[in-house]
Amino acid sequence: MGNVLSAWLAERFPEVTARDFYRYIFPAGELDTKGAMTKGKYTGVICRIATDKKHWDEKKHRYKTKVYRYTLTDELDAIDEATASDDFCICRPLSYVGKQATADHARMLYAIAVDVDKLRFGDMGEPYGLINLWKNHIQKVKRIPKPTFIVSSGTGLHLYYVIDKPIALYADAAFELQEFKRALTRVIWHDTIVDIKSVLDIQQEGIYQGFRMPGTVTKNGDRARAFQTGKRVTMEYLNGFVEGFYKARKTAERQGRRKTHTKLAEAAEKYPEWYERRIVRGEPRGAWAVNRRLYDWWKEQIIKGATVGHRYYCCMMLAVYARKCGQYDAKHNPNPVTQEELEADCIGLLDHMEGLTDDEKNHFGMDDIQDALEAYEDKWVTYPRAAIEYRTAIAIPANKRNGRKQDLHLKIARNTLAVLNEESGEAKQGRKSKLDIVRSWRATHPDGRKVDCIRDTGLSRRTLDKHWEAAAELEAIETAAQAEERERREKLEATGREVRRLSRQLRENLAEGEAALERMAEILEAMPEGEKKEKYRAEYVETAAEVAAIRELVNRE
Repeated sequence: MGNVLSAWLAERFPEVTARDFYRYIFPAGELDTKGAMTKGKYTGVICRIATDKKHWDEKKHRYKTKVYRYTLTDELDAIDEATASDDFCICRPLSYVGKQATADHARMLYAIAVDVDKLRFGDMGEPYGLINLWKNHIQKVKRIPKPTFIVSSGTGLHLYYVIDKPIALYADAAFELQEFKRALTRVIWHDTIVDIKSVLDIQQEGIYQGFRMPGTVTKNGDRARAFQTGKRVTMEYLNGFVEGFYKARKTAERQGRRKTHTKLAEAAEKYPEWYERRIVRGEPRGAWAVNRRLYDWWKEQIIKGATVGHRYYCCMMLAVYARKCGQYDAKHNPNPVTQEELEADCIGLLDHMEGLTDDEKNHFGMDDIQDALEAYEDKWVTYPRAAIEYRTAIAIPANKRNGRKQDLHLKIARNTLAVLNEESGEAKQGRKSKLDIVRSWRATHPDGRKVDCIRDTGLSRRTLDKHWEAAAELEAIETAAQAEERERREKLEATGREVRRLSRQLRENLAEGEAALERMAEILEAMPEGEKKEKYRAEYVETAAEVAAIRELVNRE
């Protein structure tokens, strides 16, 4: 199918080389030059996964896939090396400090890329999804923004929206862009473009997601091809295609600013306790030791319950749990999960995940594993349980009893509540949780800032940071569920209207058929006997049968 997509695009748009593609995203002089290490300038990162090259891990006693990382400088030489290989290669439209393509190291965003998978195809292989995307949704109705590039990645498409001015990835800007991209993805994944049953099947990916590079090998053995379909876009233009809450307004206002950072040497002097805890000991932000049994348990759940459409998120959450269970504690977690163990386990799950494939257009490969491993970061350790269940379709039972039996736990809880009520002089039943407070405030202040929430609610900054993204994630889930319910109702109403229209049409056809039958009977009676009358009689019988069939349908209503 990938060739069909490339052929359709090639007939209508100019194809660009990998060098021209990335030069457009990273204009000349934007990235740092080779070996310069210029202050305030950064570089891109290319990741090449050599699946046919493995090295022996002495610690794990197993072979590991070889992963190469290249620094993409202003000369773009690394692109030639990547495209010359037959390996899986990804590059993000972002610049980084160093070779680690993590959110913590990300500095500037140059484009927003949306993956469009599960495209609709006709019985003869016609790319109906691509045709609907371009002709109806982009050109005619204009409900989807026109991308700068469309990359045919094998069995799917990557839509690249190259921003006119790069965006500094401060924490609040990154969060706003994540919400914006989720909303834009929901707009693009329309059921006339992709073959999905509900909004729950939409594959959501963050702004840090890496995609297959143009000019490199695809899953089906072809080469990914890039086509220029538009020009650079502004955030104001993109904001026009999503609902109010998801518009990246603050990001649009601050476009073009450069992200700065404090050097580690300065941080060690200014914040010695933080430096010792986070840099020297490598502890996650605001973390406590979680026993690795959680990680091992989730790995078992993946093997038992992973399903097509949720495989990526199952592996992503394995990375999250690895991060949660990665802090050493002599008592609570004497054998922490390491990043190397996580990578080996994910690669070990590859065959099992691919074995679940039930559609040739939806294989699970090393690119999915590599993307999932990007979640091995501190910011994901507070990912809500409800969101994990929603993304992975695996139930996670809540356990708030600290190992006690339910009766004993409730007895302790009631006694504790009675003591608190007596001490405060008021009933504390029904008091909102901090998460509920944040969610209530966000609901009444869709464009509100954290500083406003702190002022209005009295919550501390640390408490707010803990619950802010969780509240946003739950809001996104509720919005998706509401959209699905709204879509279901609209389809029911449309079906009802169609049924009523067909009913009227049937009755009109019956009336016309009966009138025609009467006229034919009169003509038949007046005709003289002969061959011509016999032919007309046969037509009359056929018409009478059709009218009888319509009458039966009407009577069934």
